[in-house]
Amino acid sequence: MSQAAANSTKILLVDDDPDILELLEYNLAKEGSVLAKASDGKEAIAMAQEFNPQLVILDVMMPAMDGIETARRM
Repeated sequence: MSQAAANSTKILLVDDDPDILELLEYNLAKEGSVLAKASDGKEAIAMAQEFNPQLVILDVMMPAMDGIETARRM
């Protein structure tokens, strides 16, 4: 891992809209963040355990498990 990557903020992006994920990914990657993406709450919980993000950007309105419940379970 490069020094820049070692000092980058690890962010988990969670949204069921792929266009929103793409927009967030594009802008945050330009700033040097290390990113992981999930498209639903269940996937986000599993990804958070593996990725260990410093920040989670989480959509509130998602099918199956909304963002509030996802955050509570995290």
